[in-house]
This record gives sequence, C-alpha cells and structure tokens, in this order.
Amino acid sequence: MANKNPPPPPPDERVIYLAFKNVFKGQEAAIRNTKPIRKLIQKHQGQNAVADLVREHNIDVLCTATQVLLSQEIFSSTLKAKLRFPELFEPSPNQSAEKEASEAEAARHEADAIEQVVQSQHEIAEPPPEKPPPSTLKEKDLGHPSTDASAGIPSLFPTYLPFPIQHKLLVHLQNLLERACYEFGVHAMSSTLRDRQWNCAESVELNRWTDEVFKRKCILANAGHTGVSLDEVLRSVANIRHTAVHRLRVSAKAIQQFLLDAETLATLLRNHVYIENIGKLRRETQTIIEELEQNKHFLRSRLDETLQRIASQRAELELMEEMAIAKMKKEDDEYQTLAGRSLEEAIEPSEASFSTAFETEQDLMIKAGCDEGKGANNDDDDDDMVEENQLEQEWDV
Repeated sequence: MANKNPPPPPPDERVIYLAFKNVFKGQEAAIRNTKPIRKLIQKHQGQNAVADLVREHNIDVLCTATQVLLSQEIFSSTLKAKLRFPELFEPSPNQSAEKEASEAEAARHEADAIEQVVQSQHEIAEPPPEKPPPSTLKEKDLGHPSTDASAGIPSLFPTYLPFPIQHKLLVHLQNLLERACYEFGVHAMSSTLRDRQWNCAESVELNRWTDEVFKRKCILANAGHTGVSLDEVLRSVANIRHTAVHRLRVSAKAIQQFLLDAETLATLLRNHVYIENIGKLRRETQTIIEELEQNKHFLRSRLDETLQRIASQRAELELMEEMAIAKMKKEDDEYQTLAGRSLEEAIEPSEASFSTAFETEQDLMIKAGCDEGKGANNDDDDDDMVEENQLEQEWDV
C-alpha cells in the first residue's frame, strides 16, 4: 500500500498577520464566525499576500488559523500582536534614535510656545498675537532628523494625538484638577476662599491654584518624598491650563507627562477620588499611545523590509542592465569582426586578379626588352664585319 503524502505544514501565523492586518481592522477585527472570515478573505484575494496564502494553503485551513488570531484579539490590539510577534514591532537602533531626537526637538518647541504665552500674560493684559502657536508652525519640521539612509522618508515621530482629542483630554484634565484643588482649598484655606469669593471650582483657573498650593506645601502629603520636585510638578500642572486655553499642540509624550504630574498632584492633595480618576485616565491614555507608537514601529519596519526588497530588485535590475549593455557591446564587436572577415573575403579575389594581371604585364615587358636587345646585337655584328672587310682591302692594296 502506497504511503500517503504528508499533510502540508500549517500556515505561519506571522505571515497571516502581515497579510490580513489591514483586512481585519476596525469592526472586522471583532468577527469570530468562519463565514464572514471566508467572505473577507475571498474579497481581498486580489492582494498579492492574500493570493499567495490561498494558493499555498487550503482556504478552510486559512480561515481556521485566522479565526484563532481574531479570537485572541491579535488584530484588534497592537500590544497583543507585539507580544505574539515581537520581532515585527522591535524598532531598529536608527528608529529609536530618530524617535528620541524628534521628541527632544518637539519638547523644545513646546516649552518655547508655553513660555511665550506666560510672558505675554505677564507683560501685557492682551490676547496673544493673531498667529498660530510656534508648536503648530514648527509641526512639519519636528522630529525629522535627516540621514542619507532615510532621506526623503517622512518621519512618523514624534507621536501626536488628533488635536480635537488632545484638546478635549486636556480640558477634562484641567477641570478635574481645578475641582481637586478647590476641595483641597475648602479644607486648607477656607477663609481665603471666602474672602476672595471663590465659591466653586470654576471660580479659579488652574495656574492660580498651583500658586496657592505651593504657598501651602508644608501641609501636602509626602511632599518631600515623591521623588520629584514639587515646583516642577506644579509648573507642569499650570502648563496643562496654558496648553488647553491657548490651543497649543503638544506631543503624546508631553501629554503622558501632564497626566503623570496631574496624578502626582492629586496624590499630594490626598484626594483618593481624583487619584483613582486621573490614574485610570492616565493608564488608558498610555495604552492608546503605546498602541499608536507600536503601530508606527510596525509600519516603519515593514517599510524598511519593502525598501530592502526594492533595493535588492534594483541591484538585480542594474546587473541585468549592465549585462544587457555588455552583451550589446560584445555582439557589436563580434559583428564588426564578422563584417571585416566578409569584406576581406570580398577583397581577396580582386586582389588575386590584380596580382595576376600585373605579373603578366611585367613578363611581357621583360620579353619585349629581351627581343629588342637581340636586334641591337645583330646590327653591331654587321657593322663590325663591314669594318673588317674594308681593313682587309686596304691591306691588299
């Protein structure tokens, strides 16, 4: 009895993820049933990566493997995908350096923008000039360290949230902190609130609260044991207000720092409700930003692979071009040699004929010269005989 062929190996989950990452996204990432999975695979069979998988594996096997990844939320969560396929999301040293440089440059521009806002408030009680904030003006220039290797490739860093979401988040955070500070003031500075008629959280802006809190730092919880400078925390919290009010665009890293400092302030104020609320907001925001950045690393890694493949193909095409040029030149040289031989063969009969005719003419000339020479010799002999006869006659006489 003949042995059956061994079953083909199961499809590589990494290859499936790469092929279907842009297929099972959004609402499609929540699909779990085989039938809609099959429909989506068949719908995207025109894509090369999907077509290759379908040709190599049975579509039922492919649907089953994809269903496993969907049920494990690999397509819907970049962080889970990173845990499953870490090599796909690992940034190269160049990418890490690019990210750090772009974030540092963004931080400088953001600090300058906030400083200009603060100075304008101190110098003139007028609104800032009607022009976009420096951070917006510089946005296209942020974080694009140019190297020969990456020239012409737009940088994906620093990471930014969509501006409407950033503004909504910071306004909400400002509101939470103003409420936490007001509740602190009710217990720690009730007479001041009464004298200044600060009778609700909306009465005082966050940057004024930071000044009041700093004056009462001696009563804050563990103010000297947080591991950070209270002055820096309060300055950062005040900048939350400046950024929200003046619509300054800041990087995702700056937003994470705002949230961390806001949670630190809530801890110092001993307000557990706001500690929990702000802490939850910080963790959720951090998760979303990490997913966003991991996706950027994935996109850049995929681009690098594509560029390497293109470079390899380009090198192969350049080699083919060189070979084609060399072949043309070689064949041209060979044809020139062949043409020379053909012409030489055409010349040889004519050259031989000319040589024969020349030799015949030369022979005739030599023969004619010989005959003429003989005639001259005979005449000389006759003259000699006449001369001898005359001498004999004279002798006889």
